[in-house]
Amino acid sequence: MINTKASNWVDRGEPPEPTLTRVLASYLQLEPSANEARLREYAGAVRGMAEADATEVNIAGYLRTLESTHLATEHPARHRRAAAIALWHIAKAAEVRDRAIRLVAEHAASPGAAQVPLSTWLAERLLRDDPRTPG
Repeated sequence: MINTKASNWVDRGEPPEPTLTRVLASYLQLEPSANEARLREYAGAVRGMAEADATEVNIAGYLRTLESTHLATEHPARHRRAAAIALWHIAKAAEVRDRAIRLVAEHAASPGAAQVPLSTWLAERLLRDDPRTPG
C-alpha cells in the first residue's frame, strides 16, 4: 500500500515530523540544524494536539506561545492561523493514512474477509430498487 517511489511523504508512508519541523522552523525563523531538538519537541506537541482533536485555533494558540519565545514581534493573527491550519492538516494527513493502513490490514487478516470485486460490491448496493432496504 505504501509507495516508496511516491513524490510526497504521505504516500511514501513517512512520519509527519520532518514536515512539521520544516514548517515550524520557517514560521519561527529558526535554523533547523541548530534547533533540531527543540523543533522536534514542537512538532511532537503539534502532532499530539491534532491527534487529540485540537482545532487549528488551539494550534494557533500554541504557536503564539512559541512566537513569544522565539520572535521579537508576533506574526499577524492571519499568518498564525494559516500556519496552524497547515500544521493541523499535516498531522491529520498522517493520522488518517496510518488509520486507513491499519484498518485495511486488519480486514485482510480477518478470517471471513471476502474479496469482492468493486463492480459486484457496487452492483449489490446501487442497482437495486431501493438502496435503503436490504437485498
